[in-house]
Amino acid sequence: MKTRTIAILGVTAVLLLGGMFAVSQKMMGEDLANRRGSAAMMMRELDLTDDQKAKVKDIMESNRASVQPILEAMKANHEKLAALKGSFDESQVAAIAEAQGDLTGQMIVARQRVKSQIFGILTDDQKAKAAQLHQAMEQRIEDRMKSWGQKRDQGTGEDGGE
Repeated sequence: MKTRTIAILGVTAVLLLGGMFAVSQKMMGEDLANRRGSAAMMMRELDLTDDQKAKVKDIMESNRASVQPILEAMKANHEKLAALKGSFDESQVAAIAEAQGDLTGQMIVARQRVKSQIFGILTDDQKAKAAQLHQAMEQRIEDRMKSWGQKRDQGTGEDGGE
């Protein structure tokens, strides 16, 4: 009886971890798509001139080559985690996590570099409008997070229990 219970718990744990990994992958993909969509929307709202649009395109193209290897390495790390298939080797997972952290840092630097270059071609009015759009986007995200928390609390009770 104990062996059967342990086996069932083990299979359940593997299935849960696999499901959690799949959901996290989907959410990361949606987050990346939302970022791209937000950036495109912001560029439309700023009413860029044709010259500014051409410069933004050049900035994006010139930075694509440096960002692509980082994205590929991040994807490879996700695949390494998926290949573990529920097994846990702490040193292996720690090495992947450390590499992923380094890559995330590199992506932050690359994103800020692009942002700085794009802001360098904006007029003062466009910069002010960009700040307003960013603030509005931050507020929408905050509202969404609050709404999500309220829905979660309603589903589990106020104290988080069932």
